[in-house]
Amino acid sequence: MTFNIAMYLQLAVNTPIYQTFEYKTPQNIVFSDKNLCGCRALVKFGNRKTIGVIVSTSDKQSYSGRGIIKEVEEILDDTPVFDMYAVRLLSWASSYYHYPVGEVFYTALPPLLKKQNKAELKPIDLWSAIPGADISSIKRAKTCQSALEIIRKSPCTTHKLKELGISSAIINKLSGLNLIVKTNLRDQVKEWSREQLEVTGTKILNGEQQAAYNTISDASGFNVFVINGVTGSGKTEIYLQLIADKLADGKQALVLVPEINLTPQTVKRFYDRFNVPIVCIHSSMNDSERFESFVMMQRNEAAILIGTRSALFANIPNLGIIIIDEEHDSSYRQGDGFRYHARDCAVMLGYLRNIPVVMGTATPSIETVNNIRKNKYRELILTRRAGNASDAIFNIIDMRKQFIDHGISRELALHINEELAKGNQVLLLLNRRGYSQKLICHNCGYVFMCNNCDSSLTYHRTENQLLCHHCEARYSLPHQCPQCGFTELTPTGNGTEQIFEHLMQLFPNARPVRVDRDSVSGKGTLNTLLDDINDNRYNIIIGTQMLAKGHHFPNVTLVGIVDIDSCLFSNNYRAHELLAQLIVQVAGRSGRGNKQGYVYLQTHSPDHPVLTTLLSGGYQAFTENCLNIRRQLMLPPFTSNAILKADSSSREKVITFISDAYAFMIRESQKFKSVKVMHPSSAYIARKQKRYHFNILINAAGKKDLSDFVDIIIANIDKFRDKSGVHSVIEIDPLSNE
Repeated sequence: MTFNIAMYLQLAVNTPIYQTFEYKTPQNIVFSDKNLCGCRALVKFGNRKTIGVIVSTSDKQSYSGRGIIKEVEEILDDTPVFDMYAVRLLSWASSYYHYPVGEVFYTALPPLLKKQNKAELKPIDLWSAIPGADISSIKRAKTCQSALEIIRKSPCTTHKLKELGISSAIINKLSGLNLIVKTNLRDQVKEWSREQLEVTGTKILNGEQQAAYNTISDASGFNVFVINGVTGSGKTEIYLQLIADKLADGKQALVLVPEINLTPQTVKRFYDRFNVPIVCIHSSMNDSERFESFVMMQRNEAAILIGTRSALFANIPNLGIIIIDEEHDSSYRQGDGFRYHARDCAVMLGYLRNIPVVMGTATPSIETVNNIRKNKYRELILTRRAGNASDAIFNIIDMRKQFIDHGISRELALHINEELAKGNQVLLLLNRRGYSQKLICHNCGYVFMCNNCDSSLTYHRTENQLLCHHCEARYSLPHQCPQCGFTELTPTGNGTEQIFEHLMQLFPNARPVRVDRDSVSGKGTLNTLLDDINDNRYNIIIGTQMLAKGHHFPNVTLVGIVDIDSCLFSNNYRAHELLAQLIVQVAGRSGRGNKQGYVYLQTHSPDHPVLTTLLSGGYQAFTENCLNIRRQLMLPPFTSNAILKADSSSREKVITFISDAYAFMIRESQKFKSVKVMHPSSAYIARKQKRYHFNILINAAGKKDLSDFVDIIIANIDKFRDKSGVHSVIEIDPLSNE
């Protein structure tokens, strides 16, 4: 059926305005009778052309204002980019997070679909091993051998190989040596079929795992389950078996992980278990790769999507289950632009689709614990580590009574030496990259600061540079103090580079490796390092927080957290929660094999309540205490927060704006009994990237009061905004109070 009468379309247009706009289909174009909702359209908005997403259609005009309704320039998609569930989710997210609806939809689009034209799929390169090829040329190249072995077992796409940590350079080398050959798979791709499903390597669940699996399997429709399991308790095995059930029913699965770094090892476990097409979406993929994954899920050509927060917005027609691994992780929160929380949006998506949402963590967030208490979520507890692994033994090292050399106490050094002598591995965590935090003049005390930010520069000895960790500006290493001319400049504060260098001197026969953002910047580098660690090529691992998440090091028996004091004394009310999670998570890297694991915490405050509660009662006792404190102080999750953030290159302008906003908000807050507006304050880093940042925190007893109050602010914000140079945004449910 076709029609040539005008249809009226509500479009979410890529513009910072909090509403949809009505357009109509061109009179001279005949459209087939298809669902236009979720398709992109090219439209004129003012005197520019931009993209909008059709969120609803009607044969009747709803606009009653002055002026004519414009026609769309072009419908860019033959089939909807977003299905009705994604349209409803994004519309809800725009309302909940108080963010312009057009910009929300635009954010959710894959990069290639943000362009003002139709996007087409590129050929799919499928690599197969050439039978009988001479492999002597790669006899000493272990990485090439491993890649070839994978391809020999089964032909692989370039996409799959990259997700398994095999770089383009390796693929090209094998191809150049005539060991593998490429064919185009695009024309052969069809919808995946459950009849072809094969599941291998399924493990027998222990009692706790089986009980959790049964509870989830027996439930129907929308439910949120939290698998609260100690590190190494086998949460992933439960995910895999639940997904196997959904695949057997012909359904697709979405698996969210917090960090890009976790996807290669996660993907490998899924490929080892299932023979179905699996795709990924995350920020280290190029635009074509992300578009490929998006379309394969949309066409039901792939069965499982594994990705970071942006994967949530993929069009998955037969979605049957959502898995959220490490639900507590702050990486699920988008920090700029459209500031959403992927975990919370995933729960809403599960509700809209009436499917189960399964979260997994060893350290549930305080919000999740509260939702469990309110019976919104169902908790499933795993107390046993897989295999014969025992719980790690915690020890506090009182730094006040220790000789300390480059941040390492004598006691910790002795324990490290003991474990190395046994042939074990040691993991040390310090969440500060670089060599030292500051470079100071030894004569006058001058501290070298960033020209763009109110922040000291970090000394990176490997690169022989000073680096700002806020704006990434780089400076040549100075030879003298600009204030007094003195040439003796002293680095202070320990970073991962300095600890690494010190341990090389302290243990000359050891094999240390540094794992931080600087050392694993290349694509696939982390995956290679992790393989080398598990092959015992290194026996001391020094790194930042990225080491605490999800990695399996069976030979690590000692974990040391070099410095926890900065988190014990922080203005952020979530700092203690984040520290407790970090301690428990990194402790989980110790003793995962058959050997006893030990955890050492270096601190100048061994009697701090956070440490005593956590170590004596465990994470559960900590969360109970944390909830009590937050209830007494009326902090989230017992209240709701929003922050008005403003910044400008002119300090005077942003102060004028924030003062006008505060005066308006104080007046309006009198209409709400539960709304409290805090006094304006500068951000922790007041000047960043040459812009001055100020905030106003808003607290309300309930989400409705907060939402209604924020609506009033948005409706009136232009009255006190200096449009010539002040940028502002309202953030809902912020992860910090500044």
